[in-house]
Amino acid sequence: MKAQPTGLGLIFVLVCYLLLVQLQGCSSRAISQAEVDRLTQPEPDSVRQRAIRRITLASAYFAQEQMDAAMQETRAALQIDPDFAQAYSLLGLIHQRNNAMDLAQQSFETAIRLTARVSTSGDEIGAVLHNYGWFLCQQGKYSSAQYQFAMAISQPGYRQLGQTWLVNGVCQVRSKQTLQARNSFEKALGFAPNDSTARLELAWLDWQDGNVLEARRMLGDINTSSQATPASLWLGILLARALKLDSEMASLGERLAQRFANSTQAALWLARKFDDK
Repeated sequence: MKAQPTGLGLIFVLVCYLLLVQLQGCSSRAISQAEVDRLTQPEPDSVRQRAIRRITLASAYFAQEQMDAAMQETRAALQIDPDFAQAYSLLGLIHQRNNAMDLAQQSFETAIRLTARVSTSGDEIGAVLHNYGWFLCQQGKYSSAQYQFAMAISQPGYRQLGQTWLVNGVCQVRSKQTLQARNSFEKALGFAPNDSTARLELAWLDWQDGNVLEARRMLGDINTSSQATPASLWLGILLARALKLDSEMASLGERLAQRFANSTQAALWLARKFDDK
């Protein structure tokens, strides 16, 4: 049986191995740049591309409610490219979420100034205007918000038309413009026919107009999917009650109480306060 190297013998074996690797490396062919590019992900070759990478990461943190991380990545993007309008737009949303409204307003205004001064695509301009419009809507400045949404929708090449029609409709509901809101939600469904938010909003409008069957049709299968919300389940309960579908109403109520126990709608169900919407 061959003895295994120990102590100094093991060190000698390792040194010999490393020496062999170095010698083989010296005799092998040089790695071409094309092969390096094939095997690795190249770094972005422009300032804007590097900034986009950071703002994409910032957006992911924002979506996960990690505001500190989102702020740091947005700051990093602006250090790379101080003229990046979308970074200032996201910064505005972050300040808004942190309830720093003056800073949010300043960020959005900077973003809009940059879209006018720096060469920016219609898609980017539309995204900035969309975010600013939603900020204004949240402040109760409905006319100004709708103007921003209209400007976003008019941008050539803007790709998020459905989302802008959707939030425009939400803003119109808040400002009691129900006919205009219905039109906006229908426009949104034209871009995304299965959008659960647009369908739910239209179902609520139908319910408020007394169109129970149309509201039920529009609500569809939302409440049996992962897209169910306290609002959709509560509307389903109201519709089932109006149609005297007792077993369906009980099933929806049980689902609401189990999945969203701390919601206002669950409290209404448990108290059987059906007159409250």
